[in-house]
Amino acid sequence: MFKCEICAKKDPEHLDRCEKHYFCADCKTKENLCYYIEGLLCYSCHKNRVEKRIEKFGGETQFTGEIICPYCGYEFADSWDYSSGKLECEDCENEFEVAVNTEISYSTSKIDKKRSDFGTMDDLPF
Repeated sequence: MFKCEICAKKDPEHLDRCEKHYFCADCKTKENLCYYIEGLLCYSCHKNRVEKRIEKFGGETQFTGEIICPYCGYEFADSWDYSSGKLECEDCENEFEVAVNTEISYSTSKIDKKRSDFGTMDDLPF
């Protein structure tokens, strides 16, 4: 059962909000709304926030644990689902190139010679 995340009204008219609380967090409009990483916003307010984030972002995007948009810094969940190639940011909608880097390593261990001295079960001394 869903509840409004603001007033806890049961079975809200919208996904997480009742009609009273279903509005843009910035400008309070009820038009062109969508849930973004910052919450419920109209498209215009979302674009304004993204533009500000793009201006400020200067973070690291090379050899990271997740795919990070080089424009706005949006971190993709489940990066393992993606392969190398072009990708569009789910937040700022800019296209960028992804390279999946794979590191290969090897492990070794000693073989217990006492057990390997016998070729088959028939060769056992008992």
